[in-house]
Amino acid sequence: MNQFVLAFPIPVAVTDPFTITETVQVAADAKTLMVPGCSVQFNVVRHAAAVGLADIFKEHQTISAEEASAIEAHKSLLFLLGTLKSGEDLRMVNSAILKLLSAGAMGVYMQQSGTAWTANGFREELDDAEFPMDPWINFVEGPEVLYTLGLATFNLPDLCIARTGADADELRNILAVVADTLFIDGVSSKSGTEVDGGDAGMFTLRAESKSPFAKDSPEFNREGIMRLVKK
Repeated sequence: MNQFVLAFPIPVAVTDPFTITETVQVAADAKTLMVPGCSVQFNVVRHAAAVGLADIFKEHQTISAEEASAIEAHKSLLFLLGTLKSGEDLRMVNSAILKLLSAGAMGVYMQQSGTAWTANGFREELDDAEFPMDPWINFVEGPEVLYTLGLATFNLPDLCIARTGADADELRNILAVVADTLFIDGVSSKSGTEVDGGDAGMFTLRAESKSPFAKDSPEFNREGIMRLVKK
């Protein structure tokens, strides 16, 4: 299984415990963590504060001056590592993220996709959790193609779609809906599979021969890339 890496800027020093609930703390020397309501075990790494961290969040979303200041004022970073085997695992990890944000973490950076959410940004993106993968997916624009980034975490190929006939938001929505169908509903990700793109209708998956990333790049998905072809 491919591992996810979540980084949380938190308001306590790396040598101090971080309190998540009344009964759960992350000690300075913690190696693992179980968050109430989540059966996915996290491996833990504590790290000193990083300079210029707010810039990473600004690259991904518009954040307020107050949010940027709060992120820059973080005292240390808490890294949680784990794997996702099912849609239920994903929902529980999302719930755990919300608990850490409520406990004072200023945001979450998802290393595998490069998405960076402030606490409010993550809550807004997750919304009612109807599409629990949404905060985990990033998008890369090529000259003619829009790609997803981050689906390797779900042991899936990334997806792409031609940048014609629709605006970028609509194309992102199609890709996100199909990604959700593959992981949450367990639909095959093999070439030739017909998938539902929601309001956009049905698509066929076709193996893509080119990747926007070199094989030695951390963004390279060894599961490959599937193009959505409108039926």
